[in-house]
Amino acid sequence: MIYLAEVNGYTFNPLSPIASTVYITGGLILLLFILYFFIKRVDPMKETPKWLIPFLWLVDMMNGYIKANIGKRWKAYSPWFLSITIFIFFANISAVYFLNNPTGYVIVTFALAFCSFIVIQLTGIVSNGFLGYLKGFMDPTPVMLPMNIVSEFTLPVSLSLRLFGNVISGACISILIKYLLGWFSVPIMPLINALFDIAFSLIQVAVFVILSVIFTSMKVKDEEKIYN
Repeated sequence: MIYLAEVNGYTFNPLSPIASTVYITGGLILLLFILYFFIKRVDPMKETPKWLIPFLWLVDMMNGYIKANIGKRWKAYSPWFLSITIFIFFANISAVYFLNNPTGYVIVTFALAFCSFIVIQLTGIVSNGFLGYLKGFMDPTPVMLPMNIVSEFTLPVSLSLRLFGNVISGACISILIKYLLGWFSVPIMPLINALFDIAFSLIQVAVFVILSVIFTSMKVKDEEKIYN
């Protein structure tokens, strides 16, 4: 039986996507705080500990990618894109630790896509000025204004549905294989789950983040993409 708690008229389901999102966010915050205290104790004058190398590699890879695409303001963007990379990955594999998958619900993927949309639009305003940002809707000719507006404001819908569709399709394929093969699926289900829950999750994270970075980069003036 699923335990339901009612708070101020709202029924809280501990297995709901909202609850899973809260659990994942809280768990990641706790892990990052623990990691922070361990990193603080590392002596930079000594050899880098082996356990720290994967984290350094991940941060360096993200920094390099953001520098190459966004340029001199990369320090403002790298933490954001790394944060959503980590969150979406752990959300996608939440079935591994027996939580409901938040990215299997379109409302959650839309919230993530809408945050990226806000970052993209603010980048256009900061980089080009407000008038330059508005003028961009008329590129290459004023005739394109309606189509550019529609294209711009369907972006969060496109990003959210792409992530949602790919995640839910993997879950559906796993269920179909299980029902099709019955007991014969038992030996192969760990491999199937590892494939869809982990391998495909990495691909979906990469697609979402890469597209977000590319759309952000398109709002940055060319001269600002050069960094020292």
